[in-house]
Amino acid sequence: MAPRFDNERKTIDLAVADLLEAQLLRSLGFANRGGYERLWLGQAIHSRYQEEALGEDASYRREVTISHRFVHRGYEVTVHGRIDGLRRNPGGGWVIEEIKSVRRGVGLSPAAQELYQRQAALYGWLLAHKLRAEGEASPHIEVELVLIEIGSDRLERQPVELKLPVIEALVKRRLNGLIRAHQQAAAARDARRRAAAELRFPYPEMRRGQERIVERVREVLADGSHLLLEAPTGIGKTVAALFPALRHVLRHDRRLFVLTAKTLQQEMATEVLELLNQDDAFRALRLRAKAKMCANDQLVCHEEYCDYAKDYYAKLQESGVVLRLLEGHRTLLPDDVFAAARRALVCPFEVSLELAERAQVTVCDYNYAFDPYVALSAFHADADLSDVVVIVDEIHNLVARGRGYYSPLLSARDIRRAAAEAAAGGAPIHHRIAELCLVLARLIEGLVDEVEPAAAKDDWAVEQRFPEDGLWRLRPQLDQVFVDYLEFRRETHSLSPDDRFVEQYFGVLKFLNALTLSDGAFSHFVERRGEDRRWRILCKDPSRFLGAVINRCHSVVGLSATLSPHAFYRDLLGFDRDRTERLSLPSPFPPENRRVVIDSSVATTYRERPRNYPRIAERLARFADEVPGNCLALFPSYAFLAQVAGLLRCERKRVLVQARSDSDEEREAILQTLRSALLRDVLLLAVAGGVFAEGVDYPGDMLKAVAVVGPCLPAVTLEQQLLMDYYEERFERGFEYAYVVPGMTRVVQAAGRLIRSADDVGVIALFDKRFLFRTYRQHLPADWLPQDGGSLAGDPAAAAAEFFHALAGEPT
Repeated sequence: MAPRFDNERKTIDLAVADLLEAQLLRSLGFANRGGYERLWLGQAIHSRYQEEALGEDASYRREVTISHRFVHRGYEVTVHGRIDGLRRNPGGGWVIEEIKSVRRGVGLSPAAQELYQRQAALYGWLLAHKLRAEGEASPHIEVELVLIEIGSDRLERQPVELKLPVIEALVKRRLNGLIRAHQQAAAARDARRRAAAELRFPYPEMRRGQERIVERVREVLADGSHLLLEAPTGIGKTVAALFPALRHVLRHDRRLFVLTAKTLQQEMATEVLELLNQDDAFRALRLRAKAKMCANDQLVCHEEYCDYAKDYYAKLQESGVVLRLLEGHRTLLPDDVFAAARRALVCPFEVSLELAERAQVTVCDYNYAFDPYVALSAFHADADLSDVVVIVDEIHNLVARGRGYYSPLLSARDIRRAAAEAAAGGAPIHHRIAELCLVLARLIEGLVDEVEPAAAKDDWAVEQRFPEDGLWRLRPQLDQVFVDYLEFRRETHSLSPDDRFVEQYFGVLKFLNALTLSDGAFSHFVERRGEDRRWRILCKDPSRFLGAVINRCHSVVGLSATLSPHAFYRDLLGFDRDRTERLSLPSPFPPENRRVVIDSSVATTYRERPRNYPRIAERLARFADEVPGNCLALFPSYAFLAQVAGLLRCERKRVLVQARSDSDEEREAILQTLRSALLRDVLLLAVAGGVFAEGVDYPGDMLKAVAVVGPCLPAVTLEQQLLMDYYEERFERGFEYAYVVPGMTRVVQAAGRLIRSADDVGVIALFDKRFLFRTYRQHLPADWLPQDGGSLAGDPAAAAAEFFHALAGEPT
């Protein structure tokens, strides 16, 4: 992140990279901005070299954290960094190593050479100040670049001249420039502070409950603590949280990230930000996925293959596209960024990242903060997040998403497909790839076949330790062939975005990374799915990884309609117990606007399901026909949905069915049909947890009833059983946390689509007798339950007829 100034305390906090001139950093070119060879192979090469050095030299230390504090122009300045390697030379002096991986047969460019030497020399300067502070008057320090060739591991040591007075002067000159830039930006910061004081809630009055949200968010931001906010759908959580968060970040010169799980939620958050920014007080950016922001039809991020990557930094400066976008748009939408960047012939996604560094608010997917492979630089493991405020929408989704980040698999079928694709290439490198992929596939298949249960069916899974040594022994060979393959692709101008070998290579690296992270919160198992044989790693508890991000932030506010049990979400999301508060609010809407009914005459357990399909279809159809408007019916799975859809016969409703393969355009067409309903009212059959069940608004009369078929429990798989065992051991609530909580979360989220304002009315029908059992009933919102202690059981069709007749003032 950028240098951190605190004007009140007169402090500046800097990383070594901040002391390198921007022009020098940018002169390296586009491909060095996180190129995957350097990101993946570079890390492996660093680690391998450091491990060998530790074994050979007792004085060797790696990743040495170092800092220096001093006063400059009235500021207390702290510079911190991390030395790759530090050792003693035979004479007792110190040797600093700056380790870099380089392409085979390609020397460093003059710009790269200068950058790396300057960076290494700065570490020498830091060490010199540290040693002097410890009493070593004239420390002897040598600095060298350690250049390791990718693929061959050939090593070259280049000495770096260390002139401490020259470096001291360069540091002060760079500091003067940073201070000058900070002072020049002071007018904009002061304007934002004034705007914070003038910022007003965007609606004439707040709904009941919003005042409490605004006040509690204000308090936790002032304290630097976290908040888990549970409040019903429709109360206006997002705007009530964003309003005080914006005032805080504008007043204190902090940055706000709004994280969502779905595109539709990003759109809604952006609309709220637009309402809050009528006075043009800040810049808000919405990030779109890289694949959808690519202006090159091949999605190959390299200067040699993409006109939008070629001469990127030169064109960026010449075009002024970033400044024009910032001056011309208070809300920076993906389409506008894409169009402007394309006109300037610069990469639209990279321009988005440039804008993210300057915008006060960024709206994006969870991945950009929590996925270790795609996170923004602001959220990297060593980034300082103390000036970052995060609002996480529908935060209950982050538990499963977090598990997924650290739960890779290796598929023998996919690896064999990569082998077949490579073999078709014909060049020697293709044959090497094919042979190596087949070795890997046979390794996977051999273990799966060896442990296959005697009575196994077509699909099965069993916990199993992996022969890790065999996989690790393949790693150097994979690295070698990968580098050779990339060089071949460059030389033949045949780089492709859809390369199965490249995909599988990265898959192996992710798998090996997960192996190194594995502890008691992980399980390893093998499985057969049809003809495919797989190794899988399951992260059962992502809290240490998510918490490593969350607890470095100034404050994180998590929003959801379903955050009970509180301890489950707080602990599995990694929130610091001592810094995390809870706020749970009841529905602000009149209870008479809603009727909840449970059809206890049907059962949806896996065993009882087949004989109940006809009855569910018949009773769902009668219910929908009694509703004067559109209905949404949600099922635990596409398979269940298909069975009922084939039997459904509605007399007064047009039936639409969500398909697994629906595109964004097809989903939007369904929503448009619900909005218009020109022909007749619609019954939409969809899947709980999907796009139509969460994160979608159905305003006004767009929806009059929601039916949820079954508690929507996850399927019984080895994965869920492993989660159940883990939760039983940690919380002593295994079945509830592994099955009931995620299932009932989907139920409540789905039903929340119905009542989103004081004027909305409708019926919620729950089809399954289990909803009356205490295990499930306790997870229903308290305001759904009869205040007189009565039962919710009944006939959904009769309940709907009675409810809507009463609303119309008609006799039932």
